[in-house]
Amino acid sequence: MPPVTYRAKDDASARIEFARRQARIQRAVGLSSAPSGIGAHLVPDGPLHAAQGFAVENVPAYDLTQVRRYVRNEPLRGAVLRHLLDQEFGDEIVLIGHSLGSVIAIDLLDHLPEHVHVRRFLTIGSPAAAPSLHEGSERLLKKFPYARVDDWSNFFNPADIVTGGRGLGSTFPAAQDFAIDIGVLEHGAATYLGHPAVAGLVAQVLRPSRDLVRSSSDVAVRMTDTQASVLLLLHYGHAVAKHIKDKEVAARFAGALQMRQDQVIAEIEELAAVGQQPLPAELRCLSEGDLPPVPHRWELHEAVGELAVLAMTNVVDPFEIDIDRAPMRAIPYMAVALGFGTDVGEKVVRATEDVQRVLDRRGGVPWGRVLTAAAGVALLAAGPVGLMVAAPAGAAGAAAIVGGLAGFGPGGMVGGLAMLSGFAGAGAAVTAAAVTGGGAESNPEVDLKTLVLRVTIEHARRMLDLPFDGSLWYQLADAQTRVSAQINRYETFSGAKSPRLTVLRHVKDSLERLMTFVIDNGLAPKAIAAGDAPNPAPASEQHLAIEGRPVYVDDRPHPMKRR
Repeated sequence: MPPVTYRAKDDASARIEFARRQARIQRAVGLSSAPSGIGAHLVPDGPLHAAQGFAVENVPAYDLTQVRRYVRNEPLRGAVLRHLLDQEFGDEIVLIGHSLGSVIAIDLLDHLPEHVHVRRFLTIGSPAAAPSLHEGSERLLKKFPYARVDDWSNFFNPADIVTGGRGLGSTFPAAQDFAIDIGVLEHGAATYLGHPAVAGLVAQVLRPSRDLVRSSSDVAVRMTDTQASVLLLLHYGHAVAKHIKDKEVAARFAGALQMRQDQVIAEIEELAAVGQQPLPAELRCLSEGDLPPVPHRWELHEAVGELAVLAMTNVVDPFEIDIDRAPMRAIPYMAVALGFGTDVGEKVVRATEDVQRVLDRRGGVPWGRVLTAAAGVALLAAGPVGLMVAAPAGAAGAAAIVGGLAGFGPGGMVGGLAMLSGFAGAGAAVTAAAVTGGGAESNPEVDLKTLVLRVTIEHARRMLDLPFDGSLWYQLADAQTRVSAQINRYETFSGAKSPRLTVLRHVKDSLERLMTFVIDNGLAPKAIAAGDAPNPAPASEQHLAIEGRPVYVDDRPHPMKRR
């Protein structure tokens, strides 16, 4: 066997950059790795592996016996590798392996001359994941050379028995799998290479397109609210990265954040390619690799909502990185960047922690941690960050570019929440329907996260002497009634310990905690607060309504000021 030439001691940074390149490949290919239709992927693993093992041992077709011989005969394996290594190599290569060739190509990666860099690695119709090929043999490619290979795309036909209708990702984590339909039992190299996705990746390296020249315009285009919110989110991500104390964790977070920013830039470039509407100067700046300044377009009451959403959003979703209190430490910094004082950010942080402290409980669902890390599932994490800028109708492949913010309208990250706040005088049924989706089968977990965010925002606004929504308690009460109805309905037939009932009971308990919190912190209507108080207070100490807003009046200092 030839010597192993790749011996990286610490390739963490190389792996992060490799992941970014893989994300670019996925955007370029535009395919899901999930196979569809009728194919070998529908066969359970046990029978499939048995059939593959039989074929490897007994079927001369499809090179399977040669694959077995290569993997299990080390002298032969060494001779094949040395024959390849004796060829003339340039400094950069495109490496493509089909069937048996894919197994050899994988084996070759860490034996290549040190000066050789693999610009693109493609495997097609590969049987390399079949367990029978690895029995009694030295495992191929123990350590993937992240610094030597730019990317690895594996294409498989779900109806190709050689691949088993499955990709390589379960055996080789660096491989990015794409399912392509090229016909039942089709395995030929020409057919695989003729698929547009495969051919496109080869052409992208051999015949790269010229850099896009963006047209300039003297017309100043203003960013939409959602574009501004996306830009704010990116700034917040960079602020969080600066507040992470562990260097290794900070590096992983920065890499994940850069992948998120790459996605935004890719959408900007697609808009520019369409070319029928000018881009705001900030987006052009971002697409050129520079992060433009934080936009100053929010009034204080709006900024409070934006900051609260940021505090409860995992900026690098779907990646989950333990970054301790860095997100909370970054909020005061962002408040200053928005043109306000650190006290605004500090009160948003305090409001966030107040609400989460109420929801946290020993045992059961760890809501405090879940809400801090994943509350964005109800908002931003519903999909990738998107610019929500519609391209001209009929544009090739870009009739409309939308993202995870689409469901929240034109008001930025809190556009949907601003809509809910506008229901203050519309009655409990309407507001609760807007929150819960109006259906008995709606997802209570998502509803809870949305309501938690609503309570946090209104609590922060009250702490800052700003108007707040006095009908919030009614929204919580209606949601609690709906969840209680679901519990009563399911308890009739479901077991007492059913997973659905367990979740619903946790949600109901959380809603009741939020209702108590709203009353205790002066966010509830006068009649509700008076009715729930243990000893009704004298009329002089009950809160009044001034200009339609609840205001508390008692002998304690209170941030709300009477006009």
